Amino acid sequence: MNKLLLIAFLSLSYLQINAQCAETLTGFGNNPDQDSYNIVGDVTLILNTNNTITLNLGSNFRTAPGPDIRAFLVDSNGISDDVLATTLIANLNHFEIGLTQDSGRQSFTVAIPDDKNITDFDKVFFYCLEFNHFWDLGTFTSFSSDNCSVLNIDEIKLDRISIYPNPAKNKIQLSNINAISAEIRIFNVLGKQVFHQSKITNNSIDISSFKKGVYLAKINVDGKTKTQKLVIQ
Repeated sequence: MNKLLLIAFLSLSYLQINAQCAETLTGFGNNPDQDSYNIVGDVTLILNTNNTITLNLGSNFRTAPGPDIRAFLVDSNGISDDVLATTLIANLNHFEIGLTQDSGRQSFTVAIPDDKNITDFDKVFFYCLEFNHFWDLGTFTSFSSDNCSVLNIDEIKLDRISIYPNPAKNKIQLSNINAISAEIRIFNVLGKQVFHQSKITNNSIDISSFKKGVYLAKINVDGKTKTQKLVIQ
């Protein structure tokens, strides 16, 4: 029975860490000049755990053929669809997803640029880049920590970080930690900081000079902090 529970727990953990978030785009039909340019069919956007985004176009996808129709993720910034349809893509917060065909099933996966916050985006533009001409746009619910567990992945990783052995004598080890982006501070029971390492270059920390007692270790990863009691014997 315990073995079955362990397998179930590991399976759940795997699913949580490798989960994806998907949003179906709606509201196509925004081209003010040519109805044939408007998008028809299923369009889905997927946020992946590895900081990539996937755009899936269904087998029923179609639009008017064009020389250079590309899909872009766009931040509307509260601008109405009517105004967006007359706005140059260069004047919007955006990044490119891929060069599309006029019909049929297609899939594109791209890395989210480092200078872009995925929670800002709520539109997908189809746009003729060669002639700088609007094609159509669809709307999706912006990804957030409320509707997408992928955006809580840092918290999941933080929960997995641990200090061992605990109690400890001469050295402690940090498990499941990114040694480049993390820092650790150790405080005694009076709240005085007795150790600080701003960039963890080695997951092993020498504590042989510490007095015996109870300490608090605070580990910070990308602005998120985990606190753990540490006993030194």
